[in-house]
Amino acid sequence: MKHKIAVLASLALVVLIGAGVLYSQQKTRSTTVQQDKIAALKELRDSGVITAQEYDSKVQALQASSPAATASAPAHGSKIAWSSTHPVEITDPVYQMTAYTMEIPTGWRYAGIIARPLGCHGGGAAIKLTAQSPDGLSAIVLLPGVAWTWSGSANMQKIMEQSHCPGIDIESASSFLINIAVPNLRPNAKIVAVLPLLPEGQAALAAQLEKSRQQNAVMAQQYNAKPQKLTLDGARVRIQYDREGQPVEEMVSAVISCTESTMPALFNQPAYQQRSCFSRGTNITRAPVGHLDELMALPQFKSLSKTLVAKADWQARLASDQQAAFQKAQADNNRQFQAIMQKGRDDNDRLLANGRAFNENMRANTDRALAADRAKQDAIDASAHATALYSLDRQDFKNPNTGQTIEASSQYNHQWISSDGQTLIQTNDHSYDPNGKVNPVNTSWTELVVK
Repeated sequence: MKHKIAVLASLALVVLIGAGVLYSQQKTRSTTVQQDKIAALKELRDSGVITAQEYDSKVQALQASSPAATASAPAHGSKIAWSSTHPVEITDPVYQMTAYTMEIPTGWRYAGIIARPLGCHGGGAAIKLTAQSPDGLSAIVLLPGVAWTWSGSANMQKIMEQSHCPGIDIESASSFLINIAVPNLRPNAKIVAVLPLLPEGQAALAAQLEKSRQQNAVMAQQYNAKPQKLTLDGARVRIQYDREGQPVEEMVSAVISCTESTMPALFNQPAYQQRSCFSRGTNITRAPVGHLDELMALPQFKSLSKTLVAKADWQARLASDQQAAFQKAQADNNRQFQAIMQKGRDDNDRLLANGRAFNENMRANTDRALAADRAKQDAIDASAHATALYSLDRQDFKNPNTGQTIEASSQYNHQWISSDGQTLIQTNDHSYDPNGKVNPVNTSWTELVVK
């Protein structure tokens, strides 16, 4: 998955053999005039007199007509730098409003929204953005964060697998990049180096982690509990691959945070460790091979991240929704915990009752009679159910993954259930398999069997 990086190159110099001082002076004046014109156009754009598209078109025309541009077009692999930027909006399709604004190089292609990835690995609302040069060899890519969990309990691991969200035992940024991000985003790339964050990034994370640990210690003391184990880690991976036949290199970076808690022992469940992790997003910077370091050292590139500005009204609405979701999750967790505790007490009471009943012959006979009666009633119910199904052209099917019984039409030979258990595809086509065809990113499909 989460990122503010792009790929630039700087302007190619036009070397004219034998050019004199007069030409240099003319060139300087021409450059100054062009810069003044671009500044004036930017002022018109920012004041709303002209649109961003009109601004881009006029700037490109100015650059194309300059002596430096007409004298020599940059060859492949030469430096290419932007002389100006223009603002873009990152919209939230759910809220129908602008979430962020950002400056990107003039002439670059752009697409950006607030995404909300679904499924067990979704991390909530986050920026999904791509800005790339016209040739596609330089780019800024910001991807949403992802979430995952891990449990030291064998029972919990089995439950997670059955829910199609298996545990992932990863708690470092480098492991996340090497084992998850790069193989999924760039499967054909070669990993050149695994690097830490830059010193300023490491220092910022260390300060955040220390503050979180202090707060966590205060909470643990307040509730007389063991402090959680907190992790906040960042890393970068440098990769190389071919993009449409052209060699490029990328710096892929991520920051992950993990919270590991000791879950208390219950009646038949020993204490175990439970870990939840989240990546803040995946940042990608791309450039032609040999120009990545040059790009990341440019002042224009370093200043781009500072232009990413969140809209206050969007932040307020998101914070309100997140607070409501958090409170609901807390209430749900409390109800679940109380239900588990109650179930444990009920199980214990039943064990005691069964022990007493074991020594009482009359109670045993009564239990057998009740069991026989229940079996008879179950048989009657099953027969009635089968008759009802037949009359309605219905049939019971079973999900082989979960054991769940699903009632559906008997007029179809094949029934496919989605991984979230909410959608059923019915067909008589023996060759049809929706896997990889219907919502392939978030959903897998399992064929039901006749029960």
